[in-house]
Amino acid sequence: MSIEVDKVVVRFGGLVALQDVSLTLEPGQIVTVIGPNGSGKSTLFNSITGLTKVAGGSVRIDGVDVVKTPPHQRIARGLARSFQTPRFDPRISVEDAVLCGFYPVSHAGIAGSLLRTLRVARQEREFAQACERILTDFKLGPLRGVALGELPMGQVRLVEVARAIAHRPKYLLLDEPAAGLTRAEQQLLADEIRRVAAAGVGVLLVEHNFALVRELSDHAVVLDGGRLLASGNVNELMRDPAFVAAYLGSGQQPAELTS
Repeated sequence: MSIEVDKVVVRFGGLVALQDVSLTLEPGQIVTVIGPNGSGKSTLFNSITGLTKVAGGSVRIDGVDVVKTPPHQRIARGLARSFQTPRFDPRISVEDAVLCGFYPVSHAGIAGSLLRTLRVARQEREFAQACERILTDFKLGPLRGVALGELPMGQVRLVEVARAIAHRPKYLLLDEPAAGLTRAEQQLLADEIRRVAAAGVGVLLVEHNFALVRELSDHAVVLDGGRLLASGNVNELMRDPAFVAAYLGSGQQPAELTS
């Protein structure tokens, strides 16, 4: 049971975006992917979820190679993700956005939904109750009826993470979820990520907030120029000159690496 990325290569025309990148994500583990802008972090996420074609290597979910598997089938295998730029209709409400996360795990067919079978009605009640818990956990209850287009980007990001959790994934991929969040929202996010991991969900996190990386990571993978620069415990990596040089290249200051 794990996600195993083995020597993945991604090319865009003549540009090599990823070259022989490998990582493993186990259930209940929090793995962070870090590196300067343009290092291939989001491309790595897209190669795992099927949004980017892999030119070489393999991506296995629980032992099954999914390189040729379309994204919706990877979702069915237990993947959920957020995006660096949230993808929502700005007109829908916070509550409806979170409820959308339950769709991949819904067992209601078209006929059942139209006929309102007992099973469908029971499932809808379960989803409503679970949605209420998620809204409460993310302190989004008072905003349930607010359209996403009326919220600051930080809160929209929280909604997207809440939606991904509603999917009940085995593996949760979060692409810069803390961008634009207040300190209080960052702490709330960190608490939820820890809670999800403690429930046995593997969390793969792309994040520029190094304090959050240090707080959450069980293991870190460092990319630079599309290549795997280093991997290991974050505090140990901080003593690696190659890692420090790469991270300083993303605009960090030495004090931020040692605070």
